Amino acid sequence: MTSIISHIQIANAVLCVLMAAQLFSMTAMRPVPKRLLAFNCLLYAHQSLALVVILNATLERSLSGFGLTRPLLAMLLGPALYVYFSCVRRNPSHLKPSDALHFLLGLMTFALLVWIKPLRAFIDVAISTSFVIYFVLIAIQMRAGKQALAHLQTYAEPAHRWLICLMMMAFINIALEIAVNLEMQAGVSLRESNALLIASVAFFLINMTMILAALRRSDWLEWMYQFGQQTLQVTMQATPSTIDAELAKQTFERWQNLVNTEQLHKLEFGITLAQAAKKLQVPARQLSNAINQVYGQSFSVYLNDQRIQEARKLLTERADLSIIDVMQESGFSSKSNFNKEFLRVSGTSPSAFREKHALASQIQNSVAH
Repeated sequence: MTSIISHIQIANAVLCVLMAAQLFSMTAMRPVPKRLLAFNCLLYAHQSLALVVILNATLERSLSGFGLTRPLLAMLLGPALYVYFSCVRRNPSHLKPSDALHFLLGLMTFALLVWIKPLRAFIDVAISTSFVIYFVLIAIQMRAGKQALAHLQTYAEPAHRWLICLMMMAFINIALEIAVNLEMQAGVSLRESNALLIASVAFFLINMTMILAALRRSDWLEWMYQFGQQTLQVTMQATPSTIDAELAKQTFERWQNLVNTEQLHKLEFGITLAQAAKKLQVPARQLSNAINQVYGQSFSVYLNDQRIQEARKLLTERADLSIIDVMQESGFSSKSNFNKEFLRVSGTSPSAFREKHALASQIQNSVAH
């Protein structure tokens, strides 16, 4: 069983590192929440690797190295997740000096337990207690529901669903951690723990789901990619400013040419206002104001309009493509957003649009013959 658990935990560590790399490399105007989530992933990756070493080490070796860092960093898992939840709920989403106290408390608790030898036997109990305490604190935060995420605008609902999923993962973690400890107290070695095997498989499935959601840019994580951008755009629109009409026209024409040349609306991970402005080598506010003045809509609406134009073309010319294929080919990353934007522009759903066009083509052909 040791070999099976080890292989699954190695896979878990790899998946967590990949997820962290994805989050760290992801562009966001307010990056603190996604960096905190990446930090959580790295903590779990370390836990998995440390467990593999401990399972395959001698008793003497397990008492040092990973055998020491695993419980140390495990004491930070609860605080890290709690601070992540707190930052998502804040507007603006920044860290506060008081957040460091949670990590400091975990480190001090661990140091005290290690320093006083009679207390070392209670380290696992302290870790489980920390999980439970911070889970309760997170649950108290979540009592406000979506209203606490109103600053995320249209992303409030998917963000709330994602936080609920994280809470469920935390609950599963607590239950399985307690189950492993109870087995060990009953005399079952860690290498033969059925609860540990179940926990390993459960978190492998969870990690795989997260990776797939990140790669497909599903609704679960889409708000993380846009977090802060919409708030900035709303602020700009709430306090509108204008630029010289000729400058606005020139900037917008350069922007149109850049979008058409590089097909920016089709980029797999999208493009932010800051990235677009950098490509044009103009201030972000200048580009935003130019699009608003000339096009009459915001930066994000303009890009979605280009995507819908591409989708309409594919729906009429490529009958071999499924609706999902059309969605992805036109640059959308989530089905719900695709359907919403298509309805906004076309007044109908993608499938109804295709059926209407097909029927019109049949009538036209029958008349021609």
